Amino acid sequence: MNALERQEIEAFLILCEELHFGRTAKRMLISPARVTQLIQKAERLVGAPLFERTSRGVVLTELGQRFRQDLEPAHEAVQEAVRRAVDSGRGITGVLRLGFLGTTNGMHLLELGRAFEAKHEGATTRLLLESEVGDRLRPLVEDRVDLMATLLPVSDHDIVVGPVILRERLVMAMSADHPLAKREQSSMEDLADYPVIASSSKDELWIEHFVPRRTPSGRPIDRAYSVDTLQAGMAFIASRPTIGPIITQFAMFNQHAGITYRPIEQAPVIESALVWPAAKENELIRAFARVAEEHGPVELEWDPLAPTSPGAGDAV
Repeated sequence: MNALERQEIEAFLILCEELHFGRTAKRMLISPARVTQLIQKAERLVGAPLFERTSRGVVLTELGQRFRQDLEPAHEAVQEAVRRAVDSGRGITGVLRLGFLGTTNGMHLLELGRAFEAKHEGATTRLLLESEVGDRLRPLVEDRVDLMATLLPVSDHDIVVGPVILRERLVMAMSADHPLAKREQSSMEDLADYPVIASSSKDELWIEHFVPRRTPSGRPIDRAYSVDTLQAGMAFIASRPTIGPIITQFAMFNQHAGITYRPIEQAPVIESALVWPAAKENELIRAFARVAEEHGPVELEWDPLAPTSPGAGDAV
């Protein structure tokens, strides 16, 4: 009994979507002539044309439309069965424990988790915790999570840095009655004029990325206070003449009446990425990273001076 081969089925279904032999060939990485051969073979098998070639392009015949409706679900079921078998064979099954630093990172991680689970039915993700700015990689070290979305850079050579999932800019945080709150914009040079708050992390490279030792012109910056948690930092800023560069997502989700945010002129772009312990890397983690890479990074935009932003009305 004659039957359609896999490549013939794929050529038919892709041509149903594209309605163009050239685009179908490009997706299948074969020549347009080969696509024509595959379609002709399928048409010989069914005994009638599946497509009509007109001066305007390619259209499905009535038989072609019915054939697509019957074939597509069956083909998807076969593909899904193969995917499940491959996932089991490669170890893409089980529970992947996730952690994050930054609310937007956590929300995006949930979206990636749903996409990952939809692609790999035998795998499950659980978003377990948010780490602290003072020791953001600690959940990985303590084996409380398998993978994290956190801010770069990461200098620990035992940690693998995967795909970037989010980009954002720094804004300046200050008390509502701070002199800088009277201006509509801040700059990294302002860090030399006031005491500055920074993370208590032991990762100097990471701290330097956000609060350098010197301004762009070379003036020294006084890191007067160091904090373990974001909320401690917010309390310091609200109650003291302290300022501090803060990432956009921290500002967006920490709206307090006593705190004002201002854009930073030529603010550096801060990236967040997936990270995991090199010693514990497995196919489950690699598969999640591939999903994140396919989706690409989110560009987080937020204007502290917009009417709905916290502190927007404090400038005079």
